[in-house]
Amino acid sequence: MLKKSVLMVVDKYPATYGHTTVINNLCVELRRLGVKVAIGAFSFDEKPPDDIEYLKLNRLKLLLSGIDSLEFDIIHSHQTLPNYFLFSRRSSKIKILHYHGASNMLQRINFKIFMKLYRNCFTKIISVSNAGISQMKDMIGHVNATVLYNGVTDEFFTEEITTHKKGTPQLLFVSALRKYKQTSVLVNLMSKLLEVFPDAHLQIVGDGECLEKLKNQIKIKKLETHVELTGKLDINELRKRYSSCDLYISASNFEVCPVPTLEAMACGKPLVLYNIEPHKEIISISKAGEIFSSLESPEIISKIKNVYNNRKELGLNGRKFAKQNNWSEVCKKLIGIYEDKVD
Repeated sequence: MLKKSVLMVVDKYPATYGHTTVINNLCVELRRLGVKVAIGAFSFDEKPPDDIEYLKLNRLKLLLSGIDSLEFDIIHSHQTLPNYFLFSRRSSKIKILHYHGASNMLQRINFKIFMKLYRNCFTKIISVSNAGISQMKDMIGHVNATVLYNGVTDEFFTEEITTHKKGTPQLLFVSALRKYKQTSVLVNLMSKLLEVFPDAHLQIVGDGECLEKLKNQIKIKKLETHVELTGKLDINELRKRYSSCDLYISASNFEVCPVPTLEAMACGKPLVLYNIEPHKEIISISKAGEIFSSLESPEIISKIKNVYNNRKELGLNGRKFAKQNNWSEVCKKLIGIYEDKVD
């Protein structure tokens, strides 16, 4: 058991860009493994779930006293912005940088500036995928980092549920609806896919800046009976969507280690993913689906047909991968990193 205490740090909680799910699960599982753990942020819009301990950070106090003023042995940072305050003063504490990605220009510029000033402050750098290490290298050159894939609560997704199945094949996409997710490609696809699979149906789970545009797109193409925008769902409702689908599909052009692909695999669902490095990494190591390289409908439809026809075998591969990367296994590896037993 790790005897040191851990503070997971973000700028504000809940964190943006999908960090919250990862941080919450790390805290819950570390606590189950006997580790004292808490979430630190400069503001909290809501309390963390499952009675996870939390600490409101003070910027001025950190600037004056540094992280030695925090009663935790390990400072585990998940975003760039808080680091300017966390590492303004030297400290012998264990300091971890957890890289989840930089999806826009402002984040990339901020990451470059911070790493130029403080990259030698960190005890270790963690990336959620090899693709994440590649992204960091593109921004700052050579970097030593340990890969720790995001996890999944695989036991939570094992129950077979079909209450939300509305077509064959039933396609699912889950994410915040941002421009780089390219969800409009999936909506455009449906007109052509219906020529091959007349009963096909697509469910899009999430909300965000592109929601209204997608609503209009669906209306213009008269796809209301074949495309459903569910909005954001809680985890209990979300697992019904995963379990009811035949395959998970994403045309996103930026990811690092997307949690929905892991959740889909935990449900035994195969993947059809766009040709970006993180997606290729997931498919390569899981053998749970196929990659499409073109955003044009013919290739995507071909991949959907292949995956749908082989969905049982591919789904079993994904389920196996999810079991190997559940949160318990991820946190055991994380403890090894904290104890300097993992390079």
